[in-house]
Amino acid sequence: MSDFENEAEKNDDNMAPPPGSDYEVAFSYHSDTQLERAYDKAEHWVKAGVRPNRIFLEDRSMSVINFRKVMRDPILIQAGVTRYIDFRCSLTLSDTDVDAVFSSVCYYDSEEQEPTYINAYDPELGSIKEVLEKVSQNLFAYLQKPLLQAH
Repeated sequence: MSDFENEAEKNDDNMAPPPGSDYEVAFSYHSDTQLERAYDKAEHWVKAGVRPNRIFLEDRSMSVINFRKVMRDPILIQAGVTRYIDFRCSLTLSDTDVDAVFSSVCYYDSEEQEPTYINAYDPELGSIKEVLEKVSQNLFAYLQKPLLQAH
Protein backbone atom coordinates (compact mmCIF):
# COMPACT_ATOMS: atom_id res chain seq x y z
CA MET A 1 0.00 0.00 0.00
CA SER A 2 1.34 3.45 -0.83
CA ASP A 3 1.92 6.15 1.76
CA PHE A 4 -0.96 8.10 0.20
CA GLU A 5 -3.38 5.18 0.71
CA ASN A 6 -2.19 4.72 4.28
CA GLU A 7 -2.68 8.43 4.94
CA ALA A 8 -6.20 8.34 3.44
CA GLU A 9 -7.13 5.45 5.71
CA LYS A 10 -5.73 7.25 8.75
CA ASN A 11 -7.73 10.37 7.89
CA ASP A 12 -10.93 8.33 7.59
CA ASP A 13 -10.21 6.73 10.96
CA ASN A 14 -9.99 10.22 12.45
CA MET A 15 -13.68 10.65 11.59
CA ALA A 16 -14.60 8.31 14.43
CA PRO A 17 -16.77 10.18 16.91
CA PRO A 18 -15.31 11.27 20.22
CA PRO A 19 -16.31 9.27 23.32
CA GLY A 20 -19.84 10.09 24.44
CA SER A 21 -21.05 10.86 20.90
CA ASP A 22 -22.81 7.56 20.36
CA TYR A 23 -26.36 8.90 20.03
CA GLU A 24 -28.34 6.90 17.47
CA VAL A 25 -31.37 7.76 15.38
CA ALA A 26 -33.35 4.69 14.30
CA PHE A 27 -36.23 4.19 11.90
CA SER A 28 -38.15 0.97 11.25
CA TYR A 29 -40.54 0.37 8.39
CA HIS A 30 -42.89 -2.56 7.76
CA SER A 31 -44.49 -3.53 4.47
CA ASP A 32 -47.73 -5.51 4.38
CA THR A 33 -46.51 -7.10 1.17
CA GLN A 34 -43.20 -8.79 0.51
CA LEU A 35 -40.38 -6.52 -0.64
CA GLU A 36 -39.07 -8.02 -3.87
CA ARG A 37 -35.30 -8.55 -3.85
CA ALA A 38 -34.91 -6.10 -0.96
CA TYR A 39 -31.16 -6.56 -0.58
CA ASP A 40 -30.42 -6.11 -4.29
CA LYS A 41 -32.57 -3.00 -4.49
CA ALA A 42 -31.09 -1.54 -1.28
CA GLU A 43 -27.57 -2.17 -2.56
CA HIS A 44 -28.43 -0.38 -5.81
CA TRP A 45 -30.05 2.50 -3.92
CA VAL A 46 -26.98 2.93 -1.70
CA LYS A 47 -24.43 2.78 -4.52
CA ALA A 48 -26.31 4.63 -7.27
CA GLY A 49 -28.52 6.97 -5.25
CA VAL A 50 -26.74 7.74 -1.99
CA ARG A 51 -23.21 7.34 -3.39
CA PRO A 52 -21.66 6.88 0.06
CA ASN A 53 -18.23 8.14 1.00
CA ARG A 54 -17.40 4.67 2.26
CA ILE A 55 -19.10 1.28 2.54
CA PHE A 56 -17.99 -0.56 5.66
CA LEU A 57 -19.98 -3.77 5.26
CA GLU A 58 -22.09 -5.43 2.61
CA ASP A 59 -23.30 -8.85 3.75
CA ARG A 60 -26.02 -10.50 1.71
CA SER A 61 -26.22 -13.49 4.10
CA MET A 62 -27.11 -11.17 7.01
CA SER A 63 -28.97 -8.65 4.76
CA VAL A 64 -26.92 -5.80 6.20
CA ILE A 65 -25.31 -2.78 4.52
CA ASN A 66 -23.29 -0.27 6.56
CA PHE A 67 -22.00 2.95 5.03
CA ARG A 68 -20.84 6.50 5.75
CA LYS A 69 -22.19 9.56 3.94
CA VAL A 70 -21.49 13.27 4.06
CA MET A 71 -24.27 15.27 2.44
CA ARG A 72 -25.57 18.81 2.23
CA ASP A 73 -28.67 19.33 4.33
CA PRO A 74 -31.50 19.30 1.74
CA ILE A 75 -33.89 21.20 4.02
CA LEU A 76 -31.52 24.13 4.59
CA ILE A 77 -30.45 24.25 0.92
CA GLN A 78 -33.96 25.50 0.15
CA ALA A 79 -33.37 28.38 2.57
CA GLY A 80 -30.04 29.23 0.95
CA VAL A 81 -28.02 27.90 3.92
CA THR A 82 -25.22 25.38 3.61
CA ARG A 83 -24.90 22.76 6.31
CA TYR A 84 -23.28 19.36 5.98
CA ILE A 85 -24.54 16.26 7.75
CA ASP A 86 -22.12 13.38 8.25
CA PHE A 87 -23.48 10.02 9.38
CA ARG A 88 -22.99 6.30 9.40
CA CYS A 89 -25.99 4.18 8.51
CA SER A 90 -26.65 0.52 9.17
CA LEU A 91 -29.42 -0.99 7.07
CA THR A 92 -30.92 -4.31 8.08
CA LEU A 93 -33.40 -5.81 5.63
CA SER A 94 -35.89 -8.64 5.64
CA ASP A 95 -38.67 -9.70 3.28
CA THR A 96 -41.06 -7.19 4.87
CA ASP A 97 -39.03 -4.91 7.16
CA VAL A 98 -36.29 -2.32 6.93
CA ASP A 99 -34.36 -0.94 9.88
CA ALA A 100 -32.12 2.08 9.36
CA VAL A 101 -29.90 3.09 12.29
CA PHE A 102 -27.95 6.33 11.93
CA SER A 103 -24.96 6.77 14.23
CA SER A 104 -21.93 9.03 14.55
CA VAL A 105 -24.19 11.82 13.29
CA CYS A 106 -22.58 15.23 13.16
CA TYR A 107 -23.08 18.50 11.32
CA TYR A 108 -21.00 21.51 10.34
CA ASP A 109 -21.40 24.64 8.22
CA SER A 110 -18.08 24.59 6.39
CA GLU A 111 -15.36 22.05 5.76
CA GLU A 112 -13.00 23.99 8.05
CA GLN A 113 -15.40 23.88 11.01
CA GLU A 114 -15.14 21.20 13.68
CA PRO A 115 -18.14 18.85 13.52
CA THR A 116 -20.83 18.96 16.19
CA TYR A 117 -22.05 15.48 17.13
CA ILE A 118 -25.74 15.31 17.94
CA ASN A 119 -27.12 14.15 21.26
CA ALA A 120 -30.54 14.10 22.88
CA TYR A 121 -30.17 17.76 23.98
CA ASP A 122 -28.88 19.27 20.74
CA PRO A 123 -31.14 22.10 19.54
CA GLU A 124 -30.60 20.89 15.95
CA LEU A 125 -31.71 17.33 16.73
CA GLY A 126 -35.23 17.83 15.32
CA SER A 127 -34.05 19.14 11.95
CA ILE A 128 -31.29 16.51 11.72
CA LYS A 129 -33.83 13.75 12.46
CA GLU A 130 -36.07 15.17 9.74
CA VAL A 131 -33.25 14.85 7.18
CA LEU A 132 -32.40 11.30 8.29
CA GLU A 133 -36.06 10.34 8.15
CA LYS A 134 -36.24 11.61 4.56
CA VAL A 135 -33.24 9.44 3.68
CA SER A 136 -34.77 6.31 5.23
CA GLN A 137 -38.26 6.98 3.79
CA ASN A 138 -36.68 7.40 0.36
CA LEU A 139 -35.12 3.95 0.69
CA PHE A 140 -38.35 2.34 1.90
CA ALA A 141 -40.35 3.90 -0.94
CA TYR A 142 -37.75 2.59 -3.42
CA LEU A 143 -37.90 -0.91 -1.94
CA GLN A 144 -41.69 -0.99 -2.25
CA LYS A 145 -41.64 -0.28 -5.99
CA PRO A 146 -42.32 -3.39 -8.05
CA LEU A 147 -39.57 -4.69 -10.27
CA LEU A 148 -39.95 -3.75 -13.90
CA GLN A 149 -41.38 -6.51 -16.05
CA ALA A 150 -39.97 -7.07 -19.52
CA HIS A 151 -42.71 -7.43 -22.14
